[in-house]
Amino acid sequence: MKILKKNQISGPHKDLSIYIHIPFCEKICPYCDFNKYSKVDELIPDFTQSLIKEIQINSKEFKNSKIVTISLGGGTPSYINNQDLISVFDSIKNNYYLDDEFEFSIEINPADLDDSKLELYEEIGINRVSVGGQSFDNKILKKLGRNHDSEILIKSLELLSNSYIDNINLDLIFGVPSQTLTQWENSLKMFLNFSFPHLSTYLLTFEPKTKFYKDLNQRRIFEPKENEIINMFNLTKEILNNNNYSQYEISNWAKKDRESIHNLRYWNSENYLGFGPGSSSHIDGRRMKNISSLKKYIQLCKNKINPDELYSEISTMTEEEKMIEYVMLNLRLKKGIEHEDFQRKFDNVFTLKFRDMLEELNNNFLIKSNSKSTSLTNKGKLLSDYIFSKFTEEISL
Repeated sequence: MKILKKNQISGPHKDLSIYIHIPFCEKICPYCDFNKYSKVDELIPDFTQSLIKEIQINSKEFKNSKIVTISLGGGTPSYINNQDLISVFDSIKNNYYLDDEFEFSIEINPADLDDSKLELYEEIGINRVSVGGQSFDNKILKKLGRNHDSEILIKSLELLSNSYIDNINLDLIFGVPSQTLTQWENSLKMFLNFSFPHLSTYLLTFEPKTKFYKDLNQRRIFEPKENEIINMFNLTKEILNNNNYSQYEISNWAKKDRESIHNLRYWNSENYLGFGPGSSSHIDGRRMKNISSLKKYIQLCKNKINPDELYSEISTMTEEEKMIEYVMLNLRLKKGIEHEDFQRKFDNVFTLKFRDMLEELNNNFLIKSNSKSTSLTNKGKLLSDYIFSKFTEEISL
């Protein structure tokens, strides 16, 4: 990977997305490997001012951009107080050009939502809310280390149902140790009761540096059996397809025309700018990653800095890396890889370059491929990591 020199990130850009990482949580969930901090509330004021400064200093480079989506993620963005959130949004509004109909999304914890939060969200223009519910079963919620129970979750969803916001997503997790098919089915049916336009269903993964990973290695918990995961995955497809939800990405389901615009921009390798410790950016094939340390981030922002001084990594992708990412991201999507688009981007015929591998994957019912496109089958989605590794090996030869 080629490393760029400083100050090589510039030039006019049309559409741009902004991601803001809020790294604070009331408690750390045992499965989460995102950059997050708990019990450091005294750092929130300094963090807010640092975030505002980072937003301001980057605006000079991107003054010709039009912001089409903003996403507040974490951590737990709903954890910070209303005034801090207003200050952060004001810094974006005062330093960037916002599209008239931009998607403005925030991730929330059910325990944080109240009328005051909703009034604030309406005031600053938030029009999409993603709720980290994870389950409607109290035993599963306890195992996941959540700070809410099913009653709090239902109350928060009812509050949203009666609010001005109609673009609502719920996160649910399956494949939790000891989770039964019935428990998963009940959570899916509870979701359907609310008729929200979007659902994210995530298979629990045991990431290094998490408590769950340590517990798994010490045999305190056990991964579900493969057939249990398959049954949960197939049940999800059956229930949601029967209720007019389309699986437009491996983990994401939406009613017609209600897909997440911000997330689609990630998967389509569009330009986005990340703010906050540990956040990532992508501008025209260049990748930048902020330092992860919260205290170092605050310390650097207190000084007079250039934008690239916050980056722990600045790199430009090789053609090989671009192809690997393109294949991985597009295979996650329902539309799959469109052969004409692949040839236009890489001056290569997809079906010829991967002919032998496509034949093997097709014979194993992992992909469906025709003259125009290649996409994953239902079985292929369950084995997507294996398929991605096959493509990576082939491209890297």
